[in-house]
Amino acid sequence: MRVLVLEDNEARVRKFRRELVGNVVDFARDAEEALALIGARAYDLVFLDHDLGGEEMADSRGANTGYRVASLLARDGKNGAARVVLHSCNPAGAGMMALALPRAVLAPFVSLDIAAAARRAAETTAQGDTARPPVQTTAPEGGGEP
Repeated sequence: MRVLVLEDNEARVRKFRRELVGNVVDFARDAEEALALIGARAYDLVFLDHDLGGEEMADSRGANTGYRVASLLARDGKNGAARVVLHSCNPAGAGMMALALPRAVLAPFVSLDIAAAARRAAETTAQGDTARPPVQTTAPEGGGEP
């Protein structure tokens, strides 16, 4: 399965790498890189963070946000069937991305079960189902970010 992860936090990137072993995974650290990858490839599963470049609670109107990527995904024919998980901990930013991608799953990183999301996407892709799967979440370990 081909997966795109938009994430700029190195600790989170390491967790995605551990959890997505066995998949073909592309990582983008900023919106420009994600947009280039989306233009070049088709993905089965996309994880989007909102706040990039070290910003917290970023305004969705900014050029370097997950919202910019979500807006493109909403119009992109090549990636229209991709399952999308919005893993931002910024509730306003995640909400804006969800408006652009109403079938996406909201799962803040602290409660996201990455491996379960990938398994579920693989199952529905194999079955030919274009509906985005629900993502199982778990209680945060240690009560916070990695």
